[in-house]
Amino acid sequence: METSLDAWEILQAVVQLGGFAPAAKKLNRSQSTISYAISRLQEQLGVRLFELHGRKAQLTEAGRVLLADVEPHLDGFHALEQHARALASGGASELRISVDSIFPDDWLFEAFAIFSRSFPHARLKLRQGTFLSADSEFSLHNAQLCITGLASRELLVQPIAVIGMVAVARRDHPLIRLRRTVSRSDLMQHILVSIEGAASGSLKQQPRLPAQRVLPVGTIESALAAVRSGLCFGWLPKYRIQHEIERGDFVSLPLPAGKTRDVRLNLVCQNLSATTPEAKALAEILGIHRKPKVL
Repeated sequence: METSLDAWEILQAVVQLGGFAPAAKKLNRSQSTISYAISRLQEQLGVRLFELHGRKAQLTEAGRVLLADVEPHLDGFHALEQHARALASGGASELRISVDSIFPDDWLFEAFAIFSRSFPHARLKLRQGTFLSADSEFSLHNAQLCITGLASRELLVQPIAVIGMVAVARRDHPLIRLRRTVSRSDLMQHILVSIEGAASGSLKQQPRLPAQRVLPVGTIESALAAVRSGLCFGWLPKYRIQHEIERGDFVSLPLPAGKTRDVRLNLVCQNLSATTPEAKALAEILGIHRKPKVL
């Protein structure tokens, strides 16, 4: 017994579209061809796939079970065809994206999940860091897309997010126990955790007072841990510490002015019109051509 992939696809079309006539129209075949293919498949399998209810044909129990078994294989074959078409048209099998670690992971990986459903064979290669330079990421790491807060000379720079930063300390930190507006001299007596990184060959760092005592760290997670320990105060993304603020574990510093700072993140691409279909699709999913999301 040798059934064909074509016969199973016809069966799937008949069921999904609700009849032989709409299946014939979608597949650009005659209705008699569709009917013959279903009859032939039933003969080869030795089971009835459809039964008549009035003028409407419905799947039998055996038909439902067999179609459920074969559909994952049909989906896999369609994905294989899509992959072959992408390769034939010059589509890349690997998509490299560099992302500043301040960018929300939930947003990033949700975009990856949506992307992967449309491009299941594309391999995403993610590089995360602090103060990433799009110029360096493109030239040194062969990135195709970059999310960064630094200025870039590249052709396409699209704002996609504004990250609110707030100065906080643990609730029992000496700066909080002052119970008054914190002055510049107060800040100088305590350690600031500073997220720092290398970009374009030079050290990049958060803004700070020239003589401020600083503990440099390389990631947002390390900065959070340093503030959580009570050792430091720091400027942290508000969306990352919202729960700590609501619980009262972290308290905003009562600064006289400038209690919040905004970090604008851009999605950078060298040339969107000349890039791969995968890179264009991911850029669209991440929010290019839309108003920046404020977090």
